[in-house]
Amino acid sequence: MTVVSLMADYGPSLVAFALFALLHSIGAREPFKQALAPWTSPFFVEHFWRLLYCALSFAALYYGVAALHWARHPDNDGWLIVYPEWLWQVITVLHLGSVVFMYVAFFQSDYLEFLGLKQASQATRALAGAPNRSTSNLFGTHRLVTRGVYAWVRHPMLVGGLLFLLTSGPSLNNLMYTAMYTAYMLIGGYHEERRLVRIFGEDYRRYQARVGAFFPRLRRSAAA
Repeated sequence: MTVVSLMADYGPSLVAFALFALLHSIGAREPFKQALAPWTSPFFVEHFWRLLYCALSFAALYYGVAALHWARHPDNDGWLIVYPEWLWQVITVLHLGSVVFMYVAFFQSDYLEFLGLKQASQATRALAGAPNRSTSNLFGTHRLVTRGVYAWVRHPMLVGGLLFLLTSGPSLNNLMYTAMYTAYMLIGGYHEERRLVRIFGEDYRRYQARVGAFFPRLRRSAAA
C-alpha cells in the first residue's frame, strides 16, 4: 500500500478529524464566545457554553470521527506486529498508566469546572433565586495551574491521550488515528500556547521556561 493510496483510503477520516479539530479549536476561543454572546446572551456563554461545548465535542469525536474511522476499515484492525510477552506487559503497564495520568490531570484541573458543570450549577441557582457567593469565570482564563502533573508537562491531558494511543494495539487503524491526533496535538498546542501567553503574560512565559510542553525537561533554562 503506497502513501497515496493510504491517504485516499483514509481520506474521509482525515477530513472529518480536521473539521472536528478546527471547530473544536474555534469553539474554545474567546472571539467565538464574544460573537456567540449577542445571539444568546453573555449569561449563557459564561455559564452554559462550556457544558454544551464539551457535550458536542464528545459526540462529534466518538460518535462521528472515531465511528467513521473504524467503521470504514474493519479489515485494518489486525495487528501489524506481535509483541513478545515481556514487551506486551510493559506496554500494558504504560497503557494503564496513561489512563491514570489523564485522570489525575483531569481532576487536578477541577473536572466540574472543566466540563462546565460548576458554571451551569451556579447559573441554575442564580435563576432559581438562590444566593450564590461564588463567581463564575470562563474556563481557562482565570487560573494558571502549574503544580502536580502540570509541573511535569504543560499539556498533560494531551500527552496522556497520545500515550494511550501509542500503547494501544499496533493496527493500521490505530496508527492512522494516532498520526491524526499527533498533528492536532502539535498544531492545537501551538495555538493554545499563544492564547495562554495573551491571558497570563509573563507568568506563563516563566512557566514555559520551566516546564516542557509535551515532554518533561531534564534541564531547566536559566530563565526559570
